[in-house]
Amino acid sequence: MDRISGASNGPELIAELRRRGLDVPCSRTPCIDKDGFEVLRGIYHLTDSDKARLCAWLARRAKGGRP
Repeated sequence: MDRISGASNGPELIAELRRRGLDVPCSRTPCIDKDGFEVLRGIYHLTDSDKARLCAWLARRAKGGRP
């Protein structure tokens, strides 16, 4: 999340999206961390409803509407 969004705090970005009404569910997937330990990383997903809301927001924004 941090690399893609340019944010330095991915969980806070997700929390803000949720405060703005998106669901953004998270699935936990096992992986090995930088220290060699198995951990569960979170993989965030947009629901179909989230995608529709984001597309509508982008369309309004492109037309100079309210952000």
